[in-house]
Amino acid sequence: MTCFGQNTQAADSLRNEYKAEMRSVSRVFEALFYPNRPAIHSLKESQFLSKIDSLKQPFVTVTQKYDAPFQTIDASFIPTQLRDIDYFFDGIILSYPYFHENHTSKKVQLSKPTQTRLDQHLEDFNNPALLSSEDFRGYVEGFLRHKSTEEVKKAQYKKSDNKRLDAYLNLVPRYFTNEQCREYWQYHYLRAHLEDWGSKNMEKAVKTFLTTSQNKVHVKTIDSLYVESANSYKGHIIKTYKTVDGVALDLHIFLPDSASLKSKRPVMVFFSGGSWTKGTPEWDFYNAANYARKGWVGVAVEYRIADRHETKPFEAVKDARSAIRWLRLNADAYNLDPNRIIATGNSAGGHLVLSTALAESVNERSDKLSISPVPNLLLVNAGVYSLYADGSTDWISKGLKDKTEVKKISPQHLLKPGLPPMLILHGTHDQSVDYASAKAFVEAMTQLGNEVEFHTFEGAPHTIWWDRRYSGQVASFRKEFLKKNGYE
Repeated sequence: MTCFGQNTQAADSLRNEYKAEMRSVSRVFEALFYPNRPAIHSLKESQFLSKIDSLKQPFVTVTQKYDAPFQTIDASFIPTQLRDIDYFFDGIILSYPYFHENHTSKKVQLSKPTQTRLDQHLEDFNNPALLSSEDFRGYVEGFLRHKSTEEVKKAQYKKSDNKRLDAYLNLVPRYFTNEQCREYWQYHYLRAHLEDWGSKNMEKAVKTFLTTSQNKVHVKTIDSLYVESANSYKGHIIKTYKTVDGVALDLHIFLPDSASLKSKRPVMVFFSGGSWTKGTPEWDFYNAANYARKGWVGVAVEYRIADRHETKPFEAVKDARSAIRWLRLNADAYNLDPNRIIATGNSAGGHLVLSTALAESVNERSDKLSISPVPNLLLVNAGVYSLYADGSTDWISKGLKDKTEVKKISPQHLLKPGLPPMLILHGTHDQSVDYASAKAFVEAMTQLGNEVEFHTFEGAPHTIWWDRRYSGQVASFRKEFLKKNGYE
């Protein structure tokens, strides 16, 4: 007779053995799939499905290998694993039309047999037990993502400030009749928005959830996130620098104490990152306030982003240039020194910093073009340098008759002399933005006679600005660069 403890130990040992084999298979999959996504998604559907099936099969083979051993320990384990494998790979298939169009500019729909098979998953949407499955949740997110892309095109969202969120919240009741499932997805999208896009103009959606949800934990979390975010808007100046397409875009201005404001103050302007799809000026409030405490003026910029305003980086570039112009136009009102404006940003924010100085042809019609949008110093952490002919940014050119239009906002294609001094920081193991692209940009700019200080972080990933292994060095390089240019 096997005691309970021995049985549990055997089950744990078997699970660890299974997970080790699956990790090995996953590494092979990641190496074969992710670097080659543009080519794979460019295949015709039959070829694409065959490729996905070949990538899926090693996972199935390993799982089936463990079927017999698990039967006497946990008969539900292997069926659950196979279900999750199906959901993971069906999620890839679900997104095929979207990515195929991104990479080939050809619109396609899944064949009827494929779509019919995927539609069978709809029955699971109202099964609360499946909410514990990460792969199931990922599939549902993909499904709602594509549905929301069509939903948000309706006229009712034209004047919405949080277009994608509103679309999600309208879609959820259509597909989720089970109360627990419906509330989970309402909570999921509200929480994601508060964390990644901020609380601006979310009062109605939050209030509705707080008064209708039966889940006390969810209510407490959403209420806490909203209150914390809303409170962060207090204690500093908020000015609308531009209203476009019904959207009011704000600058969050953090002023030093009155003693410092007796003379013109240098300005540190923050552009948040987030791949031009997410981000909020709230992420930079702490740093902007910190500069104000040092006697500077700190400014966090709100700009249009894809998953909130349904825009592309072209609009974000226009906003970045408008923001710098507004600060110069209104310098006297806040004792700003228009000749000591520094722009800084991480990732996509770094791209916007460079675009303020480089994207000369991309301007808002309402801008006063005689006012320069070029900062006096540029600080870029893990920025994006090439947006053209890069598979990961094909979505930017989607729908453009002339794909080369992207070059107008691609720093690598806007090289010129006479730029302000710039600090470029980049990690060699950046998996979001290839290190080689940063190096190529710096070399080209230097050859043109520009003053570029470039620091390489060996082994560093993309997020060097907050990774504790590198953030201290980032801060140190920034401080020394400012000092060298007379700002510290």
